[in-house]
Amino acid sequence: MKFSKYIFIILVSFSAFSCSDDVCNEETKSTLNLTFNVKDEALTDLGFVDNLSIYSPEWTDSIHFSDENESGDSFLGFMLSPYSDTSEIIITSTTATEQDTLIILTQREQIFLSKECGFITKFLIDTVLYTLNYIDSIEINEDEITTAKNGEIQLYF
Repeated sequence: MKFSKYIFIILVSFSAFSCSDDVCNEETKSTLNLTFNVKDEALTDLGFVDNLSIYSPEWTDSIHFSDENESGDSFLGFMLSPYSDTSEIIITSTTATEQDTLIILTQREQIFLSKECGFITKFLIDTVLYTLNYIDSIEINEDEITTAKNGEIQLYF
């Protein structure tokens, strides 16, 4: 009887430590932040950034994140395509007559995070191609995008 009691305690201990809740408790989103800097006074007076519309043919839903950083600049955070090395972003404003397009070329790497979370995508931005309708220039401040570190591109209008 004493022996079976110890076996029971050992089996309960192993089963308690081997159980998982099958819930992913880790961050799985790799986000690229676009920061908008309007240098053209005419665009500022028109409320260009306040009326921005940003979309992509790849997205089936709306923008994921939008906020202001410590310096008060507007930025938008979104995920790049995990299925393609190219992500297309279209930027327009209700006060604008034309639109600008960003084409972001990346290298992707699939990384196994855990059984519960599955795979995540790590990105490295190679190149950003863009039109010059309202965009004056761009600057890639952070080209590596992981779950722990957001990428960052500054757009100057």
